[in-house]
Amino acid sequence: MECHKLMFLLCQRTRQNHYDFFPYKFGAYSFILHQDKLRLTDLGYLQIDDSFKITGIQRFLPKLDIFTQTELFALRDAIGTLHGRSLLHKVYLEYPYYATRSEIASEILTPSERESIAQYRNLDSSPCLFTIGYEGLTIDSYLSILISNNISALVDVRKNPISKKYGFSKSQLKRYAESAKIEYIHLPELGVPSNMRQNLNSEQAYIDLFNQYLQQILSNQSSSLRYLKDLVYDKRRVAITCFEASHTHCHRSKITEYFENDSSFEIPIVHLS
Repeated sequence: MECHKLMFLLCQRTRQNHYDFFPYKFGAYSFILHQDKLRLTDLGYLQIDDSFKITGIQRFLPKLDIFTQTELFALRDAIGTLHGRSLLHKVYLEYPYYATRSEIASEILTPSERESIAQYRNLDSSPCLFTIGYEGLTIDSYLSILISNNISALVDVRKNPISKKYGFSKSQLKRYAESAKIEYIHLPELGVPSNMRQNLNSEQAYIDLFNQYLQQILSNQSSSLRYLKDLVYDKRRVAITCFEASHTHCHRSKITEYFENDSSFEIPIVHLS
């Protein structure tokens, strides 16, 4: 927990996202940082321990660029002897958004401090259908976007939810989303088969793909579309997700167009990327 907070502070000082973070049950957290610890342990650089202990006597500091070294020393001087709850207290107050989902805030903060932090949590429960693509995002920055919009359910509309990008294959995405208290649902019926996604190297290719998608797939998915519509009314803040960063180059735009043309669907639609 301390390592996450220290790395978080270093990223804020340097304004470099060596890691992205999202609000988690103990404050700022990164699944990728945790995964890297496991990987470095497997490679023998870290001892097999809950804490972070370097094996051997090899020094890694000289391998860092001068700017990062300088900021690292400055962070050490700024932190001093702070650790444990005192360190958490500092981070919670300086970066309140990341403390909004802390399950131990009552142990770290005073009632007035908790009240001041609560204002940074999005409690908007008005119904809304969102779309988001994970292209260009880490799993941590992706979750932060979902949380900041108070999304309660994530609907994966990929036909084959397998990704080379860490955190976005179905089993991982489901686990990480649900650990952030976001329900995960997979609707492969609304996806695009891989054989239809060949040679997308021009705007016309995308136009042809989406026309084919509308005629051959979406027009035959009335039950899945009804399910998605009911889900929005039930869960209120729902996001449909796929890969492409721009919704205009993703079939999720055609799904939302379907609802835009549905006169009985009066819920706003927001494209997050």
